[in-house]
Amino acid sequence: MSQTSRILKKVRRGVQHIAYGHPLYQKVLAAGEVPACLALTPNDPWPGDASAGQTLLAAQAGLFETGDKRALRHAPETLRNLRAVGTDAARVASVRLIQSWLQQFDRWHQSEWQPDILGARIAAWIGFYSFYGPAADPDLTAQLIDSLYRQWRHLLRAITPSLQGVAAIQAMRGLVYGGLNFPDGDKALGLACDFLHRQLAAEILSDGGHVSRNPSVQLHLLQHLVDLQAVFALAGVRWPETLEMGMRTLAPAVKFFRHGDGKLVLFHGGTEETSLLIEAVLTKATGRGRVLRRLAETGYERLVAGRSLLIADAAAPPPRAISPDGHAGLLSFEFSHGRERLIVNCGSGSSDAPDWRAACAETAAHTTLTVEDTNACVLDEEGGVISDIHVTTQRFEDGESFGLDMEHDGYERPFGLRHKRTLWLSVDGHTLIGCDRLEETRIATGKPYAFTLRWHLHPSVQALIAQGGQTALLRTPSGSGWRLRVDYDGPLALEGSIYCGTQTPRRALQLKTAALTHGAQTIVKWSLTREGKK
Repeated sequence: MSQTSRILKKVRRGVQHIAYGHPLYQKVLAAGEVPACLALTPNDPWPGDASAGQTLLAAQAGLFETGDKRALRHAPETLRNLRAVGTDAARVASVRLIQSWLQQFDRWHQSEWQPDILGARIAAWIGFYSFYGPAADPDLTAQLIDSLYRQWRHLLRAITPSLQGVAAIQAMRGLVYGGLNFPDGDKALGLACDFLHRQLAAEILSDGGHVSRNPSVQLHLLQHLVDLQAVFALAGVRWPETLEMGMRTLAPAVKFFRHGDGKLVLFHGGTEETSLLIEAVLTKATGRGRVLRRLAETGYERLVAGRSLLIADAAAPPPRAISPDGHAGLLSFEFSHGRERLIVNCGSGSSDAPDWRAACAETAAHTTLTVEDTNACVLDEEGGVISDIHVTTQRFEDGESFGLDMEHDGYERPFGLRHKRTLWLSVDGHTLIGCDRLEETRIATGKPYAFTLRWHLHPSVQALIAQGGQTALLRTPSGSGWRLRVDYDGPLALEGSIYCGTQTPRRALQLKTAALTHGAQTIVKWSLTREGKK
């Protein structure tokens, strides 16, 4: 982010503090007739995590004493997990969480009243009301509805066209849920439908992928569209055609990003998500249908053979202006066999852990090649990619294998090198062959550059170096064996890695080979073969 942008952002925050924090503004929000009860309380249909809910219950004393901000700001997930527990204690804990929020943030607050957080909270408090409502006394219920009304009226004023992705549709959900419960809701519904039309037209590409190139964004956009369709249907309101078209377009791309374990690949800020949620979203959004082979405009390729699956990042990262979660993992890929992941990327750390997120965005955190331990594109210190990168991709089939030819110029400006990668997957899925090339694009200087080729392993995969460093033996939980062989001077090394496929980082391993470039073209050939298979 530029210095000018930082200054403008600081000025804007100062103006908000003065305007929104003024007592008179609170009176403006409170003006009008607040209903005595909620007229429409659609049930949130998504599965929660009962174990996470039990953990929250076990720690609730400390939670309410400290006012744990993370739990309060993640209201949908928190309430969903408590509902999964389903006990009276879970209902009471939900009420206490809401009561704690009301005590701390019921007046305008810089972070808690951001449009996307507002929208998510409004939809969650209304969508889970049938769960926690019976445990709330009449006074708290009246206070809750009054707060919802003021939050919704502020959202009507604060929502801006600059919102993108999940943040935008979260804000729209708040407008719709509130608009179906409060007086003069037609204005909010009309505004939400206009926003939705513009957002989907601007952000959904022709192949169904989202401009952020983030598989998790793809999933959650679809999830929220399903929510909107359901609440419109419950209210007897005709939903906009844009909503239906958006669901039909997004769903095939969500299917594209699934590994055999039913979860998502890890590219550009995405996480695995849960197979239960993904399946629920797809079931409600669409019927059966084939899985796409490629998302050409979004920039992903999918090779499937036998029980093996490879998904490759075959395009430039999203610009910082489109997504703050872009990664520098050019030409990286993930590989799985059946329900077991073998080769992965490191993923993305939690939004509450910026250091992890920054580390996971680096080129070295991906299954690809780095030169001189530098990123293949420039990363902004606040997240996202700010350099201009060009990537080309071509698919091919030769009867015995399926393959990809990919190339990027991220290392051309600093080092005069282009990275070219070819991947072949045999028709039975038992052999993956790779060829990584660094080609000089300037007049030869004779200067060698250090490069490193990495294969990050899923935490469940065990590895052992063999044959003097020329091969590595991999073992999956099912007992399946694979051999990674490198045909180059540099030996394989086994080192520690990190896996952030979920919100909790896990220890993992990585295989790597490091060497120096030589001549106009440096070629490293390698293969991953399933043991005991011809």
